[in-house]
Amino acid sequence: MSEGSPFLTSRNDISAQVRALVTGNPTAISDLDERCRKLETPGIDLSELDTRLKQMQSNRFSLERGQELHERRGDLKRKHAGLQKQHEDLFVEITNLDKSLTELRGQETLLDDTRAKMQKGQNLASLVSSYREAAKRIREVAAVQLREQISQGVGELWTQIVEREREFKSLEFDSHWRCFLVRQDGERVAWEDTNTSAGQRQVRMLAFYEALRRMARLKPPLVVDTPLGRLDLEVRANVLDQLYLSGHQSLILTTNSEIDPNGPLFKNISGRLARVYTLHPHGEEDSVDYQVRVSGDYFGRTL
Repeated sequence: MSEGSPFLTSRNDISAQVRALVTGNPTAISDLDERCRKLETPGIDLSELDTRLKQMQSNRFSLERGQELHERRGDLKRKHAGLQKQHEDLFVEITNLDKSLTELRGQETLLDDTRAKMQKGQNLASLVSSYREAAKRIREVAAVQLREQISQGVGELWTQIVEREREFKSLEFDSHWRCFLVRQDGERVAWEDTNTSAGQRQVRMLAFYEALRRMARLKPPLVVDTPLGRLDLEVRANVLDQLYLSGHQSLILTTNSEIDPNGPLFKNISGRLARVYTLHPHGEEDSVDYQVRVSGDYFGRTL
């Protein structure tokens, strides 16, 4: 302050007064300077104390903060240990669940295989049932067609043999094999109502056998035993002509009362016969002396 000129910039008048005081009394200024220094020393000490106090406060805060952090660290470690234990428990549970899932998948595979087999079995059962139903329908249709073919064959043969074409146009059998005749006007009548004689029933039966034989794929020989006993002479000729002498092999077992060796019937059919035989029994039947001799003629008539 002694080497320079003090100057106050706030107001000019006050600055002039200050310069006058400073210039006129240097000792006072020195004392003032010393006093200022002394005043500044406690301020410095106070500042240091304040700094130290702040540091102490800061250290105390740090200690409290450190204690708090230590406590929080302990809590976090305990939580971490708990979470670690939960993690281990969960891992064990996941392992057990994986095993259970593997077993369940194995059971699911077995169930799928079983279900597939059951489904296949059901499909096969359904298919078998469908086949059976189809076979049943086929058999029913085939039975109807077969019955119609038999009815047609028997009807044609019967009407031709008994010469009743002008009266009836066909013969039919129902599903229970009851016989019906269809008149020329279309009226359907039961067999029993129009044909009551044993001869007519025999002709129908012979026609039935012949119709079956003609429908067979293989034509076996036909063997008939005394087929003409109940028939009229005219019907006998038609039976022989339509049934037994129509070109296939027939073995006819007859008596001289059915076909008289000296009658016109034998004469008319003799040209269509391949062989004839006559059986000549000797002795009493059911005895050791009973014998049968066979000759190559028909009651004395040769072909």
